[in-house]
Amino acid sequence: MEPSSASPRDISELWQAVLGRLQVELSPHSFNTWLRGTRALQLNGGKLIIEARTALSCEWLNIKLDAVVARAVAVQLGYEVEVEFVPRGSLAADVPPAEASRSQEKPGPVAVIAGRLNCAFTFERYLPGEGNQIAYESCTRLLERDELPISPVVIFGPPGLGKTHLLHALACRAANASKRVACFSAEEFTTQFVTAIRTGGMEAFQAAVRSVDLFVIDDLQYLAGKKGTLDELVHTIDAVTNSGGHVVVASERHPFDLDLPDRLSSRLAAGIITRVEPFITQERREFIDHVSRGLRASLPTWAVERIAGCEIPSTRVLLGAVHAAVALGRCGRLDPARLDADLLRVAAVESAPAGHDDRAVLDAIALHFETSFEALTGRSRVAAVSSARAIAIFALKERGRSLSQIAELLGNRDPSTISQLQARGRELLAASPALQAQLAG
Repeated sequence: MEPSSASPRDISELWQAVLGRLQVELSPHSFNTWLRGTRALQLNGGKLIIEARTALSCEWLNIKLDAVVARAVAVQLGYEVEVEFVPRGSLAADVPPAEASRSQEKPGPVAVIAGRLNCAFTFERYLPGEGNQIAYESCTRLLERDELPISPVVIFGPPGLGKTHLLHALACRAANASKRVACFSAEEFTTQFVTAIRTGGMEAFQAAVRSVDLFVIDDLQYLAGKKGTLDELVHTIDAVTNSGGHVVVASERHPFDLDLPDRLSSRLAAGIITRVEPFITQERREFIDHVSRGLRASLPTWAVERIAGCEIPSTRVLLGAVHAAVALGRCGRLDPARLDADLLRVAAVESAPAGHDDRAVLDAIALHFETSFEALTGRSRVAAVSSARAIAIFALKERGRSLSQIAELLGNRDPSTISQLQARGRELLAASPALQAQLAG
């Protein structure tokens, strides 16, 4: 088939044949996620234009699966052509590709209204799998003009499975599309809410967060029991949804297990509540390959299989294992013994329940000050207990715990009230070499 003589019917039949080949080559999950429902538009000037459902699908196909698709097309045609995927409705069959490309609107300016975004988290770096597919698609559909998305979207599951990544990728994509976005962790939302009350800025705070197109809040579990903050959250969700906006929430536990007010639980239940699950073995292989290519590294097959064979539930821990292998490879020290040692260390340290190690730290600090864990997490203002508590805050912060996590560990305190004690804790610990050595050991 020559490009100049290809009729729409010829192009359609070509693409159906290519899809048949790809359905055999790819996993059912990959094929159904990215290629099902695609259709050929043009074979023009050595380029085959394929229409996919969404812009996000096009980005993945053009970057991650371009070589696989181009090879399948070449087998059917007998010669190589460039393959490009375009979003549905962005290119009519009778419009030249260059002209259509020029007609596309450029993304508008970032429109963050409130909160904080980490745009290092992108959809391109997020790997959909069987255990996170509903969460992924529920979020991406919020960005599609021709969709009628369901909101709120509530994503829950254990730490380290990519919930925060997905939320920030969505918020950044929406902001770059000129959507008004508010993105908070539970800690940040509480802090700004309390500050607004104290400074008389409540009207401005509410005007900002309630006027957005997309409202995102992470770590919902840390708001349990905070009546005032939860009331404000309910009013914010109502205001955003009633004005046509969308809400996305992440939590380590199902909202029904958090003892939330009924008025909040019922609003969240009206949308989609979906749990994210760890990768299965094949998905771990894909993730390892995905991360390695992003680092411009290539791991030997035996190393990939060794890492993929570990039953590591946390994507974050799996990422650490890949980073360890790449680092060993770059310095010429990647061998089975060293990799196994790193895998054991990463899995043991990072996947261990944080509460167990944190409790050991708190017990050690309490013992040093001749007090108890109960006093440390209680309301005592005795000088020794206050000093121990300040050091505990600093020590836990150094271990990577958020202020909300520290507040929960120390008797469900207000995160905004303990943040001021970090500096004092640092000074007290610096003046106590004996305690430093004890905590380091």
